[in-house]
Amino acid sequence: MKRRRFFQVSVLGSLGLGAALLVGEHTLGRSLPDTITQGQPQPLLVLSASESVTLRAVTLRILDGASPSPRLDSGAAICQFVDRYLTNLPTGLQSDVRALLHLVELYPLLQLKMARFSHLRAEEQDALLSGWQDSRLGLLRQGFQALKSLVCLAHYQDARSFATIGYSGPLV
Repeated sequence: MKRRRFFQVSVLGSLGLGAALLVGEHTLGRSLPDTITQGQPQPLLVLSASESVTLRAVTLRILDGASPSPRLDSGAAICQFVDRYLTNLPTGLQSDVRALLHLVELYPLLQLKMARFSHLRAEEQDALLSGWQDSRLGLLRQGFQALKSLVCLAHYQDARSFATIGYSGPLV
């Protein structure tokens, strides 16, 4: 599967899974990850420690100002949910998401900045993500949209976020 197709599928898949979360607990016969508010942090199954650091940094920038704030746990709950979500994806897609996180982390070095994404100041991280969002390169735009979809899926499945968007919760 080409990268472009992967990002198209991942964005649509994330949105589709988000809708499925609102309707029920099971989709395609697989159980979905626990919600953010349930249970203690568990070890990561798909993401490495360095990928987790990058995902947490991206989470804090994309969800800056969101309620409830991911800053309460430094984005750990979002990272846990995304990791559990990835366990239900084929290995190839897992690898693509992991590669995307590595690209985000190392991208500042390609721009001759002497720091990785997770070590940049908040304004620099915002500028990098904004640059990806508005990039002439479709791959960067799709990479940003895939990350944003994963992070927002994780955030808005949390029942504590429902009130901020006027959602009263699932009808079932």
